[in-house]
Amino acid sequence: MESLRHPPPGASVPSPAWPRPAWLRRLDLDAIFPWLSLILLPAYVLFPGLKSLVFVLYAILFVLKVWQSGYVRSGLEIWFVLAILGLMLSAIGAQDPVQILRASLQTARILCLPLLMCQYRPVRNLETALAVVFSGLVIYGLARMAFAPLVTGYAADRPYCFSNFFMHSSVMTFAGYLFFLVLLFHKEGRGWRAFNLLNLTLFAVLLLWHGVRASYLAALVVTPLILWLEVRKQTLPRLGLLLLAGLLLAGGVYWVRPAVAKQVLNKVTSMTDSNFGSNRGRQVIWAKARETFAANPVNGIGYRRFNKRFVELDNREFDSTFWHGHSEIYSMLAEIGALGTLLWLTFKIRLLTLLWSWRRLPLGAFLFFLLVAFEIHNLFETYLFERTAYVFIYLLLGLGCNQMLQKSRTPTTDPIPGAA
Repeated sequence: MESLRHPPPGASVPSPAWPRPAWLRRLDLDAIFPWLSLILLPAYVLFPGLKSLVFVLYAILFVLKVWQSGYVRSGLEIWFVLAILGLMLSAIGAQDPVQILRASLQTARILCLPLLMCQYRPVRNLETALAVVFSGLVIYGLARMAFAPLVTGYAADRPYCFSNFFMHSSVMTFAGYLFFLVLLFHKEGRGWRAFNLLNLTLFAVLLLWHGVRASYLAALVVTPLILWLEVRKQTLPRLGLLLLAGLLLAGGVYWVRPAVAKQVLNKVTSMTDSNFGSNRGRQVIWAKARETFAANPVNGIGYRRFNKRFVELDNREFDSTFWHGHSEIYSMLAEIGALGTLLWLTFKIRLLTLLWSWRRLPLGAFLFFLLVAFEIHNLFETYLFERTAYVFIYLLLGLGCNQMLQKSRTPTTDPIPGAA
């Protein structure tokens, strides 16, 4: 990928207008980055209140790194700018446009994480480090669900173990499930296969326990896709091992907790039941989104404005749950119109194509399927409302972009005082 140095563009040495003090030249930011990321990732999963701190930490590190050795392009810059511009254009003609611009910049702080994080040396043994992090999280998650389940105010039957809401917790759990599913087909050795299969099974249990139908649907779509792609690589023994583990898992859950098995089955069958409570609620809210979009087709009513504070739903039964559109695409159409939604989707598509180009690498395959699964979740929930899962996904994307981008910085020529 192309590398940018300090002004003027293309210069082989830094401009004297951008002097670098000795302390900065001695600072090993490439060593700080992996430690920060591998500590922050599990810390954020357990303490989502850190989300406002994530951007600040990486922004500081980014400024120091670019000052120290220049900027590496990710290929996402123009698409990122267009996506945020699409959000900001919804402020035109809206009441309180400053709030809309602030909300747009708040979202920009998430989407820019891959750009901020792809400036460093690849992290050594990153897949192994992530395997350790995820395996620790699944043990914590199962223990938390078993002994101290967290519940929400309006859905007391919906426990969760990570994050601050069961929908976000399920997305984080899905990431662990996909990570070990992909690794199962890419890591050689009996020890790795046993380790990956064990963690995959544990994450599958945790995923079922959450009872989030969007996660079930994503699993039903993405899992066969991964298996089909891997079968083409002649990994039939591992496929058979995975199918056997799936049968044992299903039989074990039914034998130990038949009520849980029945609950999961009911959740799956309710996906197509138009009379199911939340399905009816979504139909009402989505109809209102279509009506709002038809009245404001170009740039919408304003980003983060499609909710009960700004739009009258005219339905008492579901007014209390009308915090957002319960679908990112419907929220975007109502809030930023056709123009903004198109720009928003171009960023997502560009990110997917970039990850697809890395699909032959284990980390690239994991992140591609993770983003596909996350977009399936986004069809049925507006995760930008609380942003917790978004920050987590884009932290992982940032790690992946940093690992897989081909970097070509021009080495610095100014000496380090005192260096031999």
